Amino acid sequence: MRAIINVLAVTALLGMCGCGGENPDASDEHVEHAADEHAGHGEEESGDAGIVEVSAEAQRAGGIRTEIIKRTSVPETFQAMGRIMQDAQKPHHITAGGTGRLETVSGVLGQAVNPGDVLAVIKTPAGAEVAATTPHKGIVTAVHACEGDQVNEMTFLFTLTEVDPLWGVLDIPERSLAAVKAGQKAEIKTAAYPGKAFKGTVAFVSPEIDNISRTVKARVAIENPDSLLKFGMFLDAKVRTGGYLRGVTLRSGAVQNGSAGPFVFVKTGDTDFVPRPVRTGIEKDGLTEIIKGVVPGDKVVVEGAFLLKSEMMKSQLGGDDH
Repeated sequence: MRAIINVLAVTALLGMCGCGGENPDASDEHVEHAADEHAGHGEEESGDAGIVEVSAEAQRAGGIRTEIIKRTSVPETFQAMGRIMQDAQKPHHITAGGTGRLETVSGVLGQAVNPGDVLAVIKTPAGAEVAATTPHKGIVTAVHACEGDQVNEMTFLFTLTEVDPLWGVLDIPERSLAAVKAGQKAEIKTAAYPGKAFKGTVAFVSPEIDNISRTVKARVAIENPDSLLKFGMFLDAKVRTGGYLRGVTLRSGAVQNGSAGPFVFVKTGDTDFVPRPVRTGIEKDGLTEIIKGVVPGDKVVVEGAFLLKSEMMKSQLGGDDH
């Protein structure tokens, strides 16, 4: 049976179902040694049964888009939320370094400083001037003295806090606890910079679980070379477990559910699409592992699959060719 979709049919279907292609954010890393047993045509392939014919114009109007399947090795990850905590950062206390009176204090709260910057000058009883400089790059997070104060070598003048790396604290759900460990890499995103990903590394996992939220705190070091991240920012972290989805993976929106199980639409010609049963594996981060049913080189519909499914079902129920 052959269902034919023209532009008018596409418009009507879009109006009825309000469907659109899903476009999850996913990134595939291709490897030549992916296991062969994770891909293969299903013995239950449907051949030309239920073929759906869609004109090129209707494909454009309906937003139908395909991708050629490739062997992939996609990192397994889990999601966690967190926050950049100021009290988790590494502080440095800058002392006067000499005895005398504070002649000038140039360091101010919130100031970004680099190694060697002069923050204060002390005038000794002998009339010499001693400069208090910062040994590290960071932010001045406390000022402890004022011009005119009498100080000695051990008097704290400033507290300097490092901001690269910054320390974030993640809330790891109890169900993901077995997958997290020190040394794992993380991709960090924030609402302030939605298009930018920051690199992080899990440094420590707390031995204690919160009895109310059922989460465990994990400290992550986040690279912040441009000082874009600020104390108190909320974080969305994608932590790599070290495992991989291997073989063939598809965007989850490409996989449709039917009475006989999951299937995808494979483009077999310029206008022909064939539903092909598949056996799925792990679903992670908007991707679904395909164990059987498609092979590298197949052209699979990744956007607009629901539109094809709707027309195919109409054709099957009506029993007439369109």
